[in-house]
Amino acid sequence: MKKKKTNKLSFLDNLEDDPLKYYKFSKKIDTVNKGLKKINIVFLANFTVELLEPFIKVELAKRNFKPNIYFAPYDQIEQEVYNENSKIYREKNDIIVIAIRLENLLPNLFTDLIYSDKKFKNKINEIKKRIFNLINQTRKKNTFSKIVFFNFNYIKEDLQAFTSTSSNINLNSLIEQINSYLISLTKKFNSLFIFDFKKISQNIGLANFFDKKLFLLSKMPFSLESQLELSKSLSRYINAILVVPKKCLILDADNTIWGGIIGEDGIDGIKLGEDFPGNIYKSFHQFLLSLRKKGVLLALASKNNKKDVLEVFKKHDDCLLKEKHFSTLEINWNDKATNIKKIASNLNIGIDSMVFFDDSPVERELIKSKLPEVSVIDVSNNPLYFEEQIQNSEHFDHLFITRDDLKRSSMYTAKKKRENFFRKNLNIDDYLKSLKTKVVIGHINNQSIKRCSQLVNKTNQFNLTIKRKSESDIQSILSHGGIGLWIRVLDRFGDNGLVGVAIATQMQDINSWYIDNFLLSCRVIGRNIEDIFLFELIKKLKKKKQNKFVIGEYFKGDKNSIVKDFYQEQGFKKKNSKWVEELDNFKCSK
Repeated sequence: MKKKKTNKLSFLDNLEDDPLKYYKFSKKIDTVNKGLKKINIVFLANFTVELLEPFIKVELAKRNFKPNIYFAPYDQIEQEVYNENSKIYREKNDIIVIAIRLENLLPNLFTDLIYSDKKFKNKINEIKKRIFNLINQTRKKNTFSKIVFFNFNYIKEDLQAFTSTSSNINLNSLIEQINSYLISLTKKFNSLFIFDFKKISQNIGLANFFDKKLFLLSKMPFSLESQLELSKSLSRYINAILVVPKKCLILDADNTIWGGIIGEDGIDGIKLGEDFPGNIYKSFHQFLLSLRKKGVLLALASKNNKKDVLEVFKKHDDCLLKEKHFSTLEINWNDKATNIKKIASNLNIGIDSMVFFDDSPVERELIKSKLPEVSVIDVSNNPLYFEEQIQNSEHFDHLFITRDDLKRSSMYTAKKKRENFFRKNLNIDDYLKSLKTKVVIGHINNQSIKRCSQLVNKTNQFNLTIKRKSESDIQSILSHGGIGLWIRVLDRFGDNGLVGVAIATQMQDINSWYIDNFLLSCRVIGRNIEDIFLFELIKKLKKKKQNKFVIGEYFKGDKNSIVKDFYQEQGFKKKNSKWVEELDNFKCSK
């Protein structure tokens, strides 16, 4: 009899927030050599952050990471950062965490009350300067690392007491000003992320967050409960930095976006309204619409008569979700695995970028078995927990919302209009002309680098090299003489957004440019835009005049076969498994 295979990390399902289990399981993780992605993390802190290690190790392992963690010596942040021979600079670090307590940074600030405007402003400027210099030096020496900087939280013992509310000069004001300044720095430094440490302390409550005795014993200021919650939240945050969020949430209708069964209860019998429990579902609608505004595509897969479902969207006064809010609808009696495949095809996105949310355990098990690439949320029987379950799934964790994220749903609406229009115009040339397509091409800069990095990391189909790059990676290439371009496409139906990235690096030893990244969103493929984009990139390279040749290379991935012959079509000649062309001879094929 064959033994049933078990997940090597299944023991992580039994943590139950028990610190002793975390300590035990963290040692087990050290022995796991397969199935986890190795990452290097550096901690710089002015408190004893080492006590968080077992919690962070386990929490990251739950998210499929095996961290190699280096803790810099206690309260030696600036010494480590400004020492060029420091261990933090000896290898490539994925994440550098900087955690500073103001009480330790400026101890006199919390023992001497400040009632002078001038002194107060000077203190704020002093803190800002030290923070800026720390981040600036860290970024210079760790070009490729993501920097996670803790913001500052309120302190339990404010010596100003009641007088703080009668003065503009108080610790709360100082902390708010410094935290606002930290947010502004994310626009100045690439791959800088501000971790909301203050929110964690507020959620737990200051009285429970701190442990004075533990601090006096070990320089760890936080209670055991706080250490665990802090580690959970930080691990989730690191995961959100390193993992691309899912694109689409597929919902059921009956007992999911309303209570009851529309085919049996009718439009007046389903639970959806201002009174309990109908207001649970109405609140869920508001939550789903907020996800949509952040760029998450909504789709519906429902076993129902289409007419009944659409009637709810059109005629139910308390139904906030309308047909227009769904990027695609599959309302029929087919099995849901078939419908999900059709949704993926309609939206032209990968199966692995979809999340399935259905109240039926039978349907969920079907998708888990038939489409294991789809992320399936185990839905509670109580709709009160629907929002919480989607939030806690971590599938839609975004750290930054770009302009294109906000417009994504409207882009897919415009895509539908294009497809409908195309069906009426059988001649492809006439169709392309009638779209009145315009392209805008620009150089990658601080305003566009977030969106460009986002595209580089999630585009799979028309992607020549499938090389993933962070903002810091891109910035490093540009600062060393590379060229980075983006392309935006507009037409009569709307703005497709920033849909393409091209990055070229210099290979001075062989007098050539190397196309490191060349990719386009599937939304605009088939309109000759890829040819125009490559032509414009070559024009930019010619102007530089440093090199004679341009080299392209195709890296085979799971989904990018569509671009395999692209270089050859452009007139490149194959040489040593690469495509090579003289810049002066280059002519675009279209």
